[in-house]
Amino acid sequence: MKSIRHAVCAAAAILCLSAARAAPPPTALFGDLPRVSLARLSPDGKKLALIGPFEGLQKVAIYDLASSAPPQIVGMKAANAGMLYWKSDTMLIAVFHANVGGADSRLLDASTRAYAVDTATKKAALLMHDAPSFESNHGGGAVVDLDASDPAHVYLTETDLWDSKQLLDLYSVELASGNAHLVLHGEPGTIAFFTDGFGKVLGRLDQDWDLTDHVVMGGQDVYSYKVKGVDDFCILGLTADGVFAVRKPSASGTMGLYAWTPQAGIARALFEDERYDLAQVIRDERTGRIVGVTWIDDRPRARYFDTRLQHVQDAMEKAFPGQSVEIQSHDAAGAHYVISTDGPKNPPVFSLYTVANSRVDIVQEAYPGLKSQDLGDVRAYPYKARDGQAIQAYLTLPPGKAARDLPLVIFPHGGPESRSSLRFDWWGQYMATRGYAVLQPNYRGSSGYGRDFVRAGDGVWETKVQSDLQDGIDKLVAEGVADPRKICIVGGSYGGYLALAGASFSPHLYRCAESFAGISDLDRLVDEGTTFQSEAASVWRRRIGADREPGKLESASPVRFADKVTIPVLLIHSEKDATIPIQQSRLEDEALRRAGKQAELVVLDGDDHYLEFAATRTRLLTETERFLAKNLGSGR
Repeated sequence: MKSIRHAVCAAAAILCLSAARAAPPPTALFGDLPRVSLARLSPDGKKLALIGPFEGLQKVAIYDLASSAPPQIVGMKAANAGMLYWKSDTMLIAVFHANVGGADSRLLDASTRAYAVDTATKKAALLMHDAPSFESNHGGGAVVDLDASDPAHVYLTETDLWDSKQLLDLYSVELASGNAHLVLHGEPGTIAFFTDGFGKVLGRLDQDWDLTDHVVMGGQDVYSYKVKGVDDFCILGLTADGVFAVRKPSASGTMGLYAWTPQAGIARALFEDERYDLAQVIRDERTGRIVGVTWIDDRPRARYFDTRLQHVQDAMEKAFPGQSVEIQSHDAAGAHYVISTDGPKNPPVFSLYTVANSRVDIVQEAYPGLKSQDLGDVRAYPYKARDGQAIQAYLTLPPGKAARDLPLVIFPHGGPESRSSLRFDWWGQYMATRGYAVLQPNYRGSSGYGRDFVRAGDGVWETKVQSDLQDGIDKLVAEGVADPRKICIVGGSYGGYLALAGASFSPHLYRCAESFAGISDLDRLVDEGTTFQSEAASVWRRRIGADREPGKLESASPVRFADKVTIPVLLIHSEKDATIPIQQSRLEDEALRRAGKQAELVVLDGDDHYLEFAATRTRLLTETERFLAKNLGSGR
């Protein structure tokens, strides 16, 4: 039990330690799943529900904070917990997910299921179990309205697979039994319902075959907008005072949040920044209404519309300087808050903050075996691309080594509309502790810096995006930090694509390339990928440049340029990846082998795109260290 003052002083003492360099932390400490990934307080503040690993799966542990009794564990066979909602002091909703489907990984789909857990009786009810097509429907865990006015019901949606039109239907679901009662049929093209967080349906969102979205209220089409190839307008929900909030570009081109009505349009700005995009909205955990926003400069920031919440945010940021602070949950009275803190060298810590006495008590460290003094220093590393474009990047240096002539790993993020920031990165830190400098550039096309920066990445994946990475390398080499003879590119998902593209289009830069779940055949992915249909596919065509240049799907696909590869390539892919099917790595492996190149394919059995099992995370890291040591030499 520590006060804020004591917690901060203890943290400072740790940062000041200067013990002799010891052996790096074991691989398993990085590969282990975080001990906690989500926390929720019951409305009365007496119970705490956590998602964390238990017997190989992410399960829910429910603690009575007034008792030392072991927690109640709630899990689902072959599925992982992903979201939690408290409906009352004793009723918790837990949502689980798993990738399911046939033997062909291209047919895998993400399935969700929701359970209502009565913590008093220890009984759980499967929600929506009696809906018409529940057994064959993979979206049975879609909670769309918590109905804060009724402790006994919530609202979920399901696509009726038995109906030839496959309409999206809205159900009221009884928590005690899990029974579903049809509230509203969608129309052909309905993709969402608008509700108010208290069980009232405000309207729906329909989408035409030409990818025009229509806001329908009172049976009337009150607003429409195009979504083909663009995501410049999105209705995110209601604010606490019942006004619609929309995401759209600001006057400076960054994404902001605005109060909006279909009749009058934009009423006022809720958040806008001339340099940085809105990252996410923060929702009230019991109504789903929008109560704040986040954005990222170098580290995540949060702003609440409620002064009480903002006061807590400010107090915690002051108590933990240099770290990112997130309010995970709070009780109904605002007396207790669960916060998470992390920094580039500080793995996440979940704590309970009590307002009355300003105490911060640690609940759980996500990676208790990893200590800041054993991790690499991380700093912002801005540079200019060859055409003058500003690129923000982050450089992690290996602990205990001088920043001189280091073997270097270029570690681009996925997305591409994502970004790196000054936060704890278990994979990046692992490579740094093995003796490698790690550069994470926010290349053009990354999110966070405005629409123009995102669009600057369209159609140039194999050209300017690649040179953005090279210009970061050139600066590190010119400064003497990196050894130009020892550079490898490593990435996952879209970052895996960049690794394969680097091997195919810029092999002279690298000694090796590692791709986890990377894209090799863009044409096949857009046409067959389970998550890239219709609206999403149109956005991907724009990003790739295929909307203007049809041949781009082929000319930017690494699989078609296997003969150009001159460096060893390591391909790692999860067996049950429903986002980027494993066939993408198998096609690349086959193409490289036919061309007589050095290629390896490692399959992570049973896991998915998001590496949800400790054994497969550890295998990924083990293979990464082996591959880097083989091609760059041991960095230790």
